[in-house]
Amino acid sequence: MRPQPYLEPMRIRGRIATPQPLGLPIINLGFNELPYPPTPGVAEALARAEAHVQSYGNPHCNGLREALGARFGIDPDAIICGNGSEELLDVIARTFARPGDEILISQYGYVQFALTANRVGASLVKAPEAAMTTDIDALLAAVSDHTRLLFLANPNNPTGTMIPASELRRLAAALPDHIVLVLDIAYGEFAGSDYCADVHAIVADHENVVVTRTFSKAYGLAGARVGWAHGPDWLIPVLYAARGMGTVNALAQAAAIAALGEAGTVDRRVAEIVSERARVARALDELGLTTLPSRANFLMATIRDGDAALTEALVQHLFDSGGIIVNRTREAGLETYFRFSLGLSVHNDLLLECIRKFLEMQEN
Repeated sequence: MRPQPYLEPMRIRGRIATPQPLGLPIINLGFNELPYPPTPGVAEALARAEAHVQSYGNPHCNGLREALGARFGIDPDAIICGNGSEELLDVIARTFARPGDEILISQYGYVQFALTANRVGASLVKAPEAAMTTDIDALLAAVSDHTRLLFLANPNNPTGTMIPASELRRLAAALPDHIVLVLDIAYGEFAGSDYCADVHAIVADHENVVVTRTFSKAYGLAGARVGWAHGPDWLIPVLYAARGMGTVNALAQAAAIAALGEAGTVDRRVAEIVSERARVARALDELGLTTLPSRANFLMATIRDGDAALTEALVQHLFDSGGIIVNRTREAGLETYFRFSLGLSVHNDLLLECIRKFLEMQEN
């Protein structure tokens, strides 16, 4: 008899792993990454940190928390850093949820929310959305006596859709005080700095609200794995009890601090991605695809009147003809969609051209 795990197995979603048939370079648009290399300041910081790689980074990320506090006007003691925001979501779940508890999310919420619920043995409850966009009233209607956590990504992944900060504030005001509300704004920079500031302001008015953010998207540090959370003063020491010591390595801390010092470059890059987002969405519409209104660095689209098999064929065509990898959404209700991050304009142009040729092939 083999050991009995407490966790239910979860299927690992496969990616295209075959060689590119034409020998083309791979353009991976499947992970919502930024297409730019490290900024000069980040590259220099990493080079300096490499000389001390034999030493641990500061276990509490003191320098990084100070830099975050200065950048966003937040008390550093109200900040905790982690190995990407995903670690912090997991830490929050382990702190507040156990078997028999419920974790509430929106219908097409971030897949990591489901993973955290599985890890702690909590029941995952999904509230219906309106036009693939979070519905605050539906979330509130789904609250039960067993609800302990509400995870909400805004902008959302994988849809890219978003509700205004005023709706988040309405949710925080109506939610029972004993339920922890986690507002994940990993893509907040692509929605605007004013929006991010408005979300952080909600924490000041509530003892049960946490905001999670990341350096993986707008700051282009996905490989470094640095995330952070802003919460009420009483909660941060509790989260440290569940977080591993030193989970943000020394190189990652150095890179993140340097990235915060290059706000101008970050802002320009975000503006370029936002501009490409609008351009590519218009082009897809002209090609006959439906694209959800995104406020993130990616788009989710579908061929009008298409089906899951046609989408699967398109995804394979993008790889075979252009070396482009996109994300094949298979969640219930999203089977006909695919999602891709905005790359450099030359990459986006290649994507559009491959889609155009695929559609022409379908007509012949």
